[in-house]
Amino acid sequence: MVVNLSIEYALLGLIYLAKNPEKSVKISEIAKAESIPLPFLQKVFQILSKAKIVKTTFGPNGGYQLALPAEKITMEKLFDVLRPVVNRRYACFKSELLKHKDGKMLADFITSFHKKIGKYLKNVTLKQIINNKK
Repeated sequence: MVVNLSIEYALLGLIYLAKNPEKSVKISEIAKAESIPLPFLQKVFQILSKAKIVKTTFGPNGGYQLALPAEKITMEKLFDVLRPVVNRRYACFKSELLKHKDGKMLADFITSFHKKIGKYLKNVTLKQIINNKK
């Protein structure tokens, strides 16, 4: 399980939005407040928007808002949306691993580990992270 910068930046941005629910927040405001490179955050938020985790409003007061209440945004969904490249790398790694004598044993362990982490992430919400109750 890899927590990359995309996931970290997404969480920082989502926490910022959750703490400012009454308004649409400009991406530049989030980037500045959280010291995140603006182009990187824009790409992350495009993905979050396509996944319907955030919604965009247009116009002079436009920006981003959470598309769902914080208690409905699970870390499982966030990881699934932001880690497709990691999943492809793991599939390649696993096929290489199976070439080794004890590779299947290790691959089974890693698969089991990923499933357990997935179950945990399914039960952790953005609201719980904000409230520090995970």
